[in-house]
Amino acid sequence: MVLAARPSVDQIRDNLKRLRQGPGLARPTVLMTVLDEPVRQFLRHGHDCEPGSAEEIAILTAALHAGIHLLSVDERVYAEVDFNLDSQHRFATLTDRQQSLAQQQKCATKTVRRHAGRALDTLAYLLLAPQTNTPATHLTNASTTPAPAAVSATEELARFWRLRPGARVDIVCSEIPVQERPDYAAPTDRNYLRYAKFADLDTLIFVRTRLAQLAATVVVRDFAPSEHYDTHADVLIVVGGPPWNAKYREFLPQLPFHFAPHPLGNDDPLVVPDLDNLVLAPRWTERAELIEDLAVFTRLTVQGTTVFLVAGCLTLGVLGAAKALLDPARGLANIGYLADRVNDDDFVLVTEARRVGGITDVADLSVVEPLLLMARRTGEDFGVIVDNTKRFTRRHSAHQR
Repeated sequence: MVLAARPSVDQIRDNLKRLRQGPGLARPTVLMTVLDEPVRQFLRHGHDCEPGSAEEIAILTAALHAGIHLLSVDERVYAEVDFNLDSQHRFATLTDRQQSLAQQQKCATKTVRRHAGRALDTLAYLLLAPQTNTPATHLTNASTTPAPAAVSATEELARFWRLRPGARVDIVCSEIPVQERPDYAAPTDRNYLRYAKFADLDTLIFVRTRLAQLAATVVVRDFAPSEHYDTHADVLIVVGGPPWNAKYREFLPQLPFHFAPHPLGNDDPLVVPDLDNLVLAPRWTERAELIEDLAVFTRLTVQGTTVFLVAGCLTLGVLGAAKALLDPARGLANIGYLADRVNDDDFVLVTEARRVGGITDVADLSVVEPLLLMARRTGEDFGVIVDNTKRFTRRHSAHQR
């Protein structure tokens, strides 16, 4: 059996552009008219079938579904809309589908078109890659085999947090200074409550709950910094910034930022030396009401242990950082955004955290990009990937005036 010659990426791209214009993969029979014969022959991967038959259509559909499935989470959203695979945006024309997605994401249609164009380019390369060049023996039942199921949101979130079955996860949560603790935080008190000494307790409970929902077999333990001496965890999650978390302070020499220490009762602003010692601090009203905090999320890999640092200038920022990458609704899109820009590298993410009516607003990076994103490869220094800090400093200056 002779395999078809490999078409160029431009040929694949042009065919995909034609395919997405009309009903797309919602009507698979259009493959026979919009795909050139050399492209169809290549995507059949040597499988011998009658041209134009139901079997050929099934094979081509499966190949395209497999390629879309290999896209990152973020790009897959645009590809599924473009090729009419998303029931929420099921329309007869590409323009209507993209406008529908733009309305959902609360952005301009041209923004969706730009992201969709990038996703299409990636898909063209993936269709030429070896992993989608499936041998014919794997497609013998293609006419009855459904397209690969998309990885669930739970699986994607668990993968980002490295929650493999049986993984050991340690959470080290900030603790209230001894002089600020209630009497019952002491083990000698008759009404001793261990969690009474924990700061950022809202975040600790949220993180523990979400980890249990994502991976029931994962072993999760929580500690105050003064209790944690184990170095054998697969995943270490440090909740709360350096002022009240000694474990966080251990990682500061590796980080491209620090929190400027101030006396108790004052804010500890975020300082970024590589950006001309940029200072970012929480914003307050004249009546001392908090407007917004900074959510600072960091991922590091240290000798096989993945370390997540969840911080903010205040408790609001800490909870905002955790929710940005664990929230059931927005966490998946945010992870997709990061995957496209930093892959598996170490990174620092800084974004706003707000509380509206007692509810902590969760960042949606697919709609509003972060204030700052920095990343590094192993053995290298952190570099700036995204810098929107002027957005925050402008608001801060305007508020002060």
